[in-house]
Amino acid sequence: QEPGGLVVPPTDAPVSPTTPYVEDTPEPPLHEFYCSKLLDLVFLLDGSSRLSEAEFEVLKAFVVGTMERLHISQKRIRVAVVEYHDGSHAYIELKARKRPSELRRIASQVKYAGSEVASISEVLKYTLFQIFGKVDRPEASRVVLLLAASQEPRRMVRDQVRYAQGLKKKKVVVIPVGIRPHVSLKQIRLIEKQAPENKVFELNSVDELEQRRDEIISYLCDLAREVPAPTQPHPEVAQVTASPGLLGVSSVAPKRNSIVLDVVFVLEGSDKVGEANFNRSREFLEEVIQRMDVSQGGIHVAVLQYSYMVTVEYTFIKAQSKDDILQQVREIRYQGGNRTNTGLALQYLSEHSFSASQGDRAQAPNLVYMVTGNPASDEIRRLPGDIQVVPIGVGPHANPQELERIGWPNTPI
Repeated sequence: QEPGGLVVPPTDAPVSPTTPYVEDTPEPPLHEFYCSKLLDLVFLLDGSSRLSEAEFEVLKAFVVGTMERLHISQKRIRVAVVEYHDGSHAYIELKARKRPSELRRIASQVKYAGSEVASISEVLKYTLFQIFGKVDRPEASRVVLLLAASQEPRRMVRDQVRYAQGLKKKKVVVIPVGIRPHVSLKQIRLIEKQAPENKVFELNSVDELEQRRDEIISYLCDLAREVPAPTQPHPEVAQVTASPGLLGVSSVAPKRNSIVLDVVFVLEGSDKVGEANFNRSREFLEEVIQRMDVSQGGIHVAVLQYSYMVTVEYTFIKAQSKDDILQQVREIRYQGGNRTNTGLALQYLSEHSFSASQGDRAQAPNLVYMVTGNPASDEIRRLPGDIQVVPIGVGPHANPQELERIGWPNTPI
């Protein structure tokens, strides 16, 4: 028994062990919408008979679909899955070292309990003492997604508040998702009131879970902490002066040795940029690469050009010698195009340029310098947190707010 009369619940063992996997062999994201931060996320599934077995399958599908959109690993987003009824049963623990696909398989096989009661008080107590009893990852944010479809007996509501306050003291945010018609919105709003970050999502039925999924993920992802910038210093690059139609290089830092980086340069080549300005961007790129420590064991370089489509000009798997890269850069030709699909370019480099098959090195931080002069024509989606983007706005039409969003927390040049 803990101080204050809080009884520590027993621990349920997780389901049968599976083959552990090596963290350095990550699985690729399955969707464009993707959250990659420092987060411990706990799914709490209502196992009461207020959900039919078919509705419980929809609930599990929501959990699995959410997991597909997270960068799950012991270094990024750890997940736990607990079904609650008159007790609590953990199917996945935060420390489970399994492949994301294996964790999703386990989540999809959670058994329907169909119990008379699903005690929110008990599962919050379980979460407080068994999951976050000892915070072993203080650098990560902590979020609980409470999927509630039933009402707890009134005599137990006071315990809900007590355990919600206990979670607040441990800096755990609780996000109740209330599923009508049987959930008590009054009860879950009491949980919401215990901390400013707690937020209730009200749904009319389980069928709305899929419609609201990205909204819920966005909220919990925004709560999470960013992955720290790589410890290796970034190479200092040219200071760029953005003036109408001109890309000027005012100064370039001296070469620095022993920096390991995989750097992608992305150049806008749309009709709005025009060939003359594109050639200035290319000359700027040439001068920056000239001052970098490009070598097999140092900085590796890839180059993309984009407008309505993405053109691969140089990849990491090609020779990483400065002379070869500079020769290729000098031969890059302006493509033109009637759109500025910045979102497409960022998606391409995330899914392809920074992949092992294209020569990306697992131990090297990923850095992007994007030279653009016009607002995006398409939607820009969130990049995985291990890709640092430094936007370089040129000319009078660059959108500073958009560049800040793309580069955050890096400041656009």
